Amino acid sequence: MKNRKEKLRIYIEEERERLVEGLKEREVGLKLETELINDIIGPRRSGKTSLMRLEIQRLLRSVERERIIYLNFESRRILPLTPEYFNDIIEIIYETGALKLGKVYLFLDEVQRIDGWERYVRSIYDEFKGRIKIFISGSSSKLTKSKLSHLLSGRHLTTTVFPLNFREYLNFNDVDFEGPFTEERESLIKKHLKDYLTYGGFPEVVLTKNEELIETLFIDIINRDILPHVRNREILEDVAYFLCTNASKLTSFSKLTKLLKSRGVKISVPTLEKYFTLMKDSFLFFDSKIFSYKVKDQLQHPRKIYCVDTGFINYFGFKFSEDAGRLMENLIGMELFKTSYNRPKFKVFYFKDLHGKEVDFVLKEGGKVKGLIQVCYDIYDSETKKREIKALIKAGEELRCRNLSVITWEDEGEEMVNGKVIRFIPLWKWLIREAPHF
Repeated sequence: MKNRKEKLRIYIEEERERLVEGLKEREVGLKLETELINDIIGPRRSGKTSLMRLEIQRLLRSVERERIIYLNFESRRILPLTPEYFNDIIEIIYETGALKLGKVYLFLDEVQRIDGWERYVRSIYDEFKGRIKIFISGSSSKLTKSKLSHLLSGRHLTTTVFPLNFREYLNFNDVDFEGPFTEERESLIKKHLKDYLTYGGFPEVVLTKNEELIETLFIDIINRDILPHVRNREILEDVAYFLCTNASKLTSFSKLTKLLKSRGVKISVPTLEKYFTLMKDSFLFFDSKIFSYKVKDQLQHPRKIYCVDTGFINYFGFKFSEDAGRLMENLIGMELFKTSYNRPKFKVFYFKDLHGKEVDFVLKEGGKVKGLIQVCYDIYDSETKKREIKALIKAGEELRCRNLSVITWEDEGEEMVNGKVIRFIPLWKWLIREAPHF
């Protein structure tokens, strides 16, 4: 029977052999320019492992194999998990003479599976700074915010990986989205956009075209990242399904508890808030609060809930023909939330005045409102267009913001209304040209 270290050595070598060429490039990349630990977070199966493997492929073109170590702590081949693995890794590095060859690159996938991993990673970082570059990944935003997170303070930088954005989706489908946009190319892009809104952007779903994977991915996040922290699976699933089917809508947790109670599901507001926090930490849902300079207002008013992937929303009851506007809003919301992960001062809110006029997105950075966005699938109806623009202008005046946009399915242009310029932008063009620069 092989001892623990020998089993680990065999696993490391097998992983080097298993590297698959031809992985699709992503717009997000790992942070190689610094000696700090690179922690990679994001929803389960959104591409964190592939991002690591892409970097390993690149490194293997110029770096000796011995200098690259990859471990996935969810692999059954290295069970049972034990903290001693970290000592074994260092012994293997010394035994192979890897450090004599140059810097060693250590990739630790789903590292949170080992209790107290922070202590060991910190020890390796402090002892081998500049000689061992460490990458760690996990499926929770709390990866480096645990009770031991102080051990990594000032020692790490974060890369957040989400399901494919629309540009990446087009790239995965070999669609050229660089201009000029001919009528034929625009038609093809809009066809893909409809599919993207319907089935979402998880890489496995995009590459396999297997719709059944959508439910599998959703349940996987529930079971592996959230359920271990709650008692009642049935209630958790009820809440998750409800939030999916009510994405892009205003949601009050107190009203939601009453609604669930009327259906025979008993849950308190604090417990519901705990469930939502766990789902948010696992990147399943996000929320925007009402724009107000008073924290009290933000806490008292309903939130708008958004789901990480429109494929989940559609799977649980949406129909594109009936719910295109809400799907568009959810997609735009997620692009804006992604920006907030890279720019901590960038915040996303919604606006609603005393008369009920609502604007879907208020974009604030630092102390200034940078832009207002209204989402409307179809503005051919004059009353709809008038209502959306009126709310936008009212919010712009109140928040002193002149950057006013309406994102539509296909309408494009500018209109001057009450001395204010309103931009109309097709969703496909906004996703390709503007969203990446937020």
